[in-house]
Amino acid sequence: MGTIRYRLALDLGSTSLGWALVRLKDSEPVALIRAGVRIFSDGRNPKDGSSLAVTRRAARAMRRRRDRLLKRKHRMMALLLKHGFFPTDITERKALELLNPYELRAKGLDKALTPAEFARALFHINQRRGFKSNRKTDKKDNDSGALKTAISTLRQQLDPSGADGKARTVGELLWRRMQAGQEVRSKNKSAKPNKVQYDLYIDRAMIEAEFDALWAKQSA
Repeated sequence: MGTIRYRLALDLGSTSLGWALVRLKDSEPVALIRAGVRIFSDGRNPKDGSSLAVTRRAARAMRRRRDRLLKRKHRMMALLLKHGFFPTDITERKALELLNPYELRAKGLDKALTPAEFARALFHINQRRGFKSNRKTDKKDNDSGALKTAISTLRQQLDPSGADGKARTVGELLWRRMQAGQEVRSKNKSAKPNKVQYDLYIDRAMIEAEFDALWAKQSA
């Protein structure tokens, strides 16, 4: 018995998948073997028409960010323990959580910190390392304009020399804000719906500059 030649034809729709299997003879269809259709839900939110995949994608991105944060904290902790900055005793390490990391980040610019205090400051910086632009996603991000404005405003309050009373690093600035009873975490300040406005937003370059300043002072 010779080999039966056939062709599978598909019709892809937004809510259905049609198919047909036809017999071929000399590359031409001569008979319909079987056909059918599968109908499925729209896959969109009936309220606003947005794709349900958006919600799943956002949740997946949050899980990945959380996983990366936990792995980064684990690596940082292992390094600080390995090099003798953090105490190996868990109880002693837990006690360090009572130290104010913002105060240590400011104090470390002028005075020597103990290894444990320095580790506390570095671990805190590692947890909140600032915004870093991603050109692919930022193009579609409606908040990018608000972020850039807030980052630019914050940068104007910094000066590595401390001239005109400005903070030398973002850590020193945040410590001053905390002492004044002001926010030290980024929050949307806009009262209007669908509008984003920040009075405080930190980028990665600020954190890198602070790390360099702290490391230079403490290594000396």
